Amino acid sequence: MPWLPAVHTPEEDRLHFRRKIATEAQVTLIEENDCVIAYLATRRGWIDDLYVAPNRWRSGHGRRLLTFAQAMQDALQLWTFEQNTAAIAFYTAHGFEVVERTDGSGNEEGHPDLRMVWLATYEPLA
Repeated sequence: MPWLPAVHTPEEDRLHFRRKIATEAQVTLIEENDCVIAYLATRRGWIDDLYVAPNRWRSGHGRRLLTFAQAMQDALQLWTFEQNTAAIAFYTAHGFEVVERTDGSGNEEGHPDLRMVWLATYEPLA
C-alpha cells in the first residue's frame, strides 16, 4: 500500500507483533519453505490482521485464512482503509458489509477507514 504512510520502523512493527499480536490473538500461519507467506490474527469476533505477501496475492491463501476464521466464529468484524479497494472487494465477496466509516482521525495513519462486519447465516436442517 504505497499510499499508506510509514508511521513505525520495521523493528517497531516486529516488536508490536511479538508483544501484542502474538500474545493477544490467535495467529494462523501459512508457510512455504520455512518462510511465512500469509498469516491471520483473530480475537473473539475480530480479525486484527490478514496479511498475504504481495508475491503470493491471488493464490488462494487469503481466502483459505478468511474461510477458516469464518468457520470458527459466528460473527467477525475488522477495520480496513477506505483507499484499500482490493481488500474491500475481497471482504465484500466473502459476505462482509460496511457498517461504519471514519475520517481517519482515530487511527495513526490519518486515513479514512471502514469497519466491516460478517454474520454467519444458518440454513435449517430439515
